[in-house]
Amino acid sequence: MIEIYLLEQLVAFETYGTLSAAAEYLHISQPALSHSMQKLEELMGVPLFHRQKNRLALNENGRLTAEYARKILEQERDMVERVRLFDKSRRTITLGSCAPVPVSDIVPLLSGQYRGMTISSEIVNSDEELMEGLMKGSYQIVVLHHDPKKDGLYAVPFRRERLYLSVPEQHPLAEKDEIVLSDIDGQNILLFTQIGFWYEFCKEKLPHVHFLMMNEFDAFSEVAEAGSFPSFASDVLLRQNGMPEGKKIVPILDPEVDVTYYLVCKTTDQKLFQPVFRRLHTIK
Repeated sequence: MIEIYLLEQLVAFETYGTLSAAAEYLHISQPALSHSMQKLEELMGVPLFHRQKNRLALNENGRLTAEYARKILEQERDMVERVRLFDKSRRTITLGSCAPVPVSDIVPLLSGQYRGMTISSEIVNSDEELMEGLMKGSYQIVVLHHDPKKDGLYAVPFRRERLYLSVPEQHPLAEKDEIVLSDIDGQNILLFTQIGFWYEFCKEKLPHVHFLMMNEFDAFSEVAEAGSFPSFASDVLLRQNGMPEGKKIVPILDPEVDVTYYLVCKTTDQKLFQPVFRRLHTIK
């Protein structure tokens, strides 16, 4: 039986090309690595190396063995990750969301339905990363801002969110009753960074904006309320928190600022999460 550490050392040798470089990477002595390579060769029952004075190199057998070793090590890492995720999923439901607002919608539904389970959530900047996490088991359920339209997934739309611009009353943009994104480009805009895909959206659609970035929400709220810079406002939060004093809320006409969120799980988990999907109509 070939032990995993021998395969790891073989791959290191192939990668670094010499015993000394591989031993340094592995934090072991060069004689210890040489002994391991001899042991692996004996276990395989075929020569794996060309041996010359002061030089060791893989032969064709060795290169093929290293190729298989890489695959085995990748499968071993995948096995460990999947088993750990499976164990975690028995005790924890992890929600991945593309934006903050859906987290405050969905986490209470999950907490109410699955008492005794730990509910955790993460905000991720892209639907693609969320889909990858859902398929791998890092998330049991996700919120996307596009309908995935993919076999093996169950998706239900449940919430819309629209961006507005919150502008100090003395700011030139306050003279406008509506704007498009190009009206904002080139301005100084205060931006909270922990907003999921909206962050990437702002960076992509407004390449010439001078963003004043903040990653602490309380500090951002304080500066946005009292400061002289425009910032983005969500219609959802405006309904919940009311209109800010001393600001004009200007509609943005571009259709991209109006998004629909979808709650998504694997079809194999549809029955498990059906009580949550049934309660989506209660979200306002």
